[in-house]
Amino acid sequence: MVGASPGELLAWLVDEEPHVRGLAAAYLGDRLVQDCRAGLEASSVVMPLVEALSRETDPAVQEEIAHSLGYLVEYGTVPRSIVQPLRECLPRLHAGAAEHVNDVLEADW
Repeated sequence: MVGASPGELLAWLVDEEPHVRGLAAAYLGDRLVQDCRAGLEASSVVMPLVEALSRETDPAVQEEIAHSLGYLVEYGTVPRSIVQPLRECLPRLHAGAAEHVNDVLEADW
């Protein structure tokens, strides 16, 4: 996956293998950090991660996606557009993922 384009990583978020989805989420998290540090618009990474989290059932992948979204707290800002979707998927998330999502939701409000 090293050297994969953002488009390829986004496509791998829907792969049938949880391991592939988890790696894609981790690499997209790295991309999110880079974009935030550079002051670039990160919605092209953030929204697909939120959408992936809303449909993900594997606990480890949920946690990796949520961890990647957590970088918004440290390196960027939390877009208001993701608050409602995150609140909606929060009740069905496993504990590790829910903890990261709660951090994101509590960041600015």
